[in-house]
Amino acid sequence: MLKRDEQRLLVKIATLYYNESKKQSDIAKELDLSQSFVSRALSRCTKEGIVKITVVQPSNVYLNVESELQKKYSLVQAIIVDVTEDASDDDIKRAIGSAAAHYMQTSLPANSLVGVSAWSGTIREMVEQSHPLSIKAKGVVQLLGGVGVNGNAQASMLTHSLAEMLNCKAYLLPSQSIERTVDYKQMLLKTDEVSSVVNMFDEVDFALVGIGMLEPSHLLKSSGNYYKDDMVEDLAARGAVGDICLHYFDENGKPVLGPDEDPVIGMDLNSVKRCPRVVALAGGMDKLAAIKGALTGGYIDILIIDVHTAKKLL
Repeated sequence: MLKRDEQRLLVKIATLYYNESKKQSDIAKELDLSQSFVSRALSRCTKEGIVKITVVQPSNVYLNVESELQKKYSLVQAIIVDVTEDASDDDIKRAIGSAAAHYMQTSLPANSLVGVSAWSGTIREMVEQSHPLSIKAKGVVQLLGGVGVNGNAQASMLTHSLAEMLNCKAYLLPSQSIERTVDYKQMLLKTDEVSSVVNMFDEVDFALVGIGMLEPSHLLKSSGNYYKDDMVEDLAARGAVGDICLHYFDENGKPVLGPDEDPVIGMDLNSVKRCPRVVALAGGMDKLAAIKGALTGGYIDILIIDVHTAKKLL
């Protein structure tokens, strides 16, 4: 138990610091104490219960849900954004994109080799809401073929924009996402233009990915980078629930296509799993099964998601 004189001094120091907002150096001078003594006294005030600090959690912040998600799926971090229950798909993308832009601005290590799965509307929202950063990355690598059969250059433009913000070079992948045949894919992988980028996949230490459903998004449909109905039916028959970089997995996160039947030129699921830090941007109830499969498969380190889908995952 504290002696009365000691307690009086601690209370006085705490009052001057917390109630009167005085600096530690000014308190030390006023009470003829050393600044180190004042600092130790403030720490003791908390330990002894003289000062009780309460964190007031706003209604639109969901730290408990984030913590539960992290524990259940062994995530490094879950970031949950607040949206209304009737939020549109575009509203959800904008909210997640904004949170992802802030995460990049505050948490991206300098000199990272950043990979980006550029055929993602949510990642596009992130880039549109980002500002140039003061740090310099090692480079931005396009993780999925960026040439659409309709001549859509969306993926290349997004990769370039992100590289400009990170003050580094963009490494573009000059192929379609889904090639005509596996043999044609193998032929392209032997070309210098494609192989030089694909060989960088295992060097990526910070990957930004979306999580897709079995049904292709509007962005992929407009580009031509998607499987046609007969292949989608085959994937569904094999239990596919979603994809990362157009490599499909089942509810347990297991790949549904073997290397000898997968025509996609993009970071494969094994490479995603080996990447030191994978940040996934995904939300919406229609993606619930896909997100859960990706989490179960252990592909994701950081998940940025809307609150309603997050709660369903629990």
